[in-house]
Amino acid sequence: MRLAFLADIHGNLPALEAVAADLVQQAPDVVYLAGDQVNRCPWNNEVMDFIVARQWPAIAGNHDLVVGAINTPQNRPPFTEREHFPTLYWTQAQLTDHHLERIRQWPDELCINHEGLPPIRLFHGVPGNTFVGILPEEPDEQISRRLMPIPETTIVCAHTHRPLHRTVNQWTIFNGGSVGIPYNGNPDAQYLLLDGSRTQGWQPTWRSIAYDHSVIPPAFERSGLRASSGPVAELHLRTVMNGEPWISDFGHWLRFQVPHIRANLADAVATYLQH
Repeated sequence: MRLAFLADIHGNLPALEAVAADLVQQAPDVVYLAGDQVNRCPWNNEVMDFIVARQWPAIAGNHDLVVGAINTPQNRPPFTEREHFPTLYWTQAQLTDHHLERIRQWPDELCINHEGLPPIRLFHGVPGNTFVGILPEEPDEQISRRLMPIPETTIVCAHTHRPLHRTVNQWTIFNGGSVGIPYNGNPDAQYLLLDGSRTQGWQPTWRSIAYDHSVIPPAFERSGLRASSGPVAELHLRTVMNGEPWISDFGHWLRFQVPHIRANLADAVATYLQH
């Protein structure tokens, strides 16, 4: 039994197509989507068309949850502040009603069972919270507290955009990294294969697939994403192109700035890029 786990596609169709071509060669029995299928790149409807046509089982990530909630009573602060989250609102406006409804139907997690093999718990961030991830450098004690309710001993997660293989107490934890926007300094499309053995359990292989990044900047312009999201789109683009976490590091940095910097996103990005 061979399983593939694709995470954090983030609307990056060229990266997804490169992974799909590799999947033909790797021939997994099932492909699972580990959340954040949309947002940050221009091809959100195209990515949805692609994954829906293949009927790959999917869970929701934090970006999927927010995009699905925008302009509904389920939306909550801080995501009600459109000026601070221009890309999320642009993505929501671009997606068809059919795709938005599909996104809202994705569960937060899946329990994966294949006869004779260890069961797998698949979630995006940590149990009960898609906005927090398990980091490679996180202390064992903290990870153990996060996983305490989980009976399955094999965990597949996402969210951090960084590959991970950790054993903490009874749990073996895998993260395949990001298909669309890696954060580990490698801009290739990355994903995880698990091969199941009745004697050895699940054995991981991390795949890293090169693809043509030259098509990405023109698509940011042509789609209107760059015009709509301005400097934030530039941070997304930098991250896609070089595999460094520009956009997430900016978000962390912004939390600790004085109010007048946080109030103007364009000025905040300009200040951040000077550091």
